[in-house]
Amino acid sequence: MRTHQSTDEATSVERLERSFYDLNDVYRKHREYIKTKYRINALEMEIIQLIVLDGKKKMKEIGDYFNIKLSTLTSIIDKIERQKLVKRVNGKHDRRVVYLEVSKKGEKLYADYSRYLHVVSQLMRRSLASEQFDAFVTGLEKMSEIVKPSS
Repeated sequence: MRTHQSTDEATSVERLERSFYDLNDVYRKHREYIKTKYRINALEMEIIQLIVLDGKKKMKEIGDYFNIKLSTLTSIIDKIERQKLVKRVNGKHDRRVVYLEVSKKGEKLYADYSRYLHVVSQLMRRSLASEQFDAFVTGLEKMSEIVKPSS
């Protein structure tokens, strides 16, 4: 009995590992979709998303969040600022402090991307039975919790 359970567990772990490889492929294709459709890379989209969802941010806050050196982040921000997706704004109380805000063009781009994610989510919802969908979402939430680095 123990051997059977161990075999089942090993098979389940192998299935999960294969699923991680498949998920990586899905994410790679998603990054390609972002690059093709929006002409920015996935990290640039994530930066825009962070600012849209959390509000204006200092460069240091963005660098810390994504674990990116300020020099590297500066060139990334320069690029999306040239595309008029974000703008640098001086602080009201301390003009030396520079915040990043999403421009109207950046808001429109993110709104379109958000609609795309909603369509994909709806497709997932319709392709699974209610219990399967709930288990899927719960599993993703748990996976995010497990692999998220501790602060």
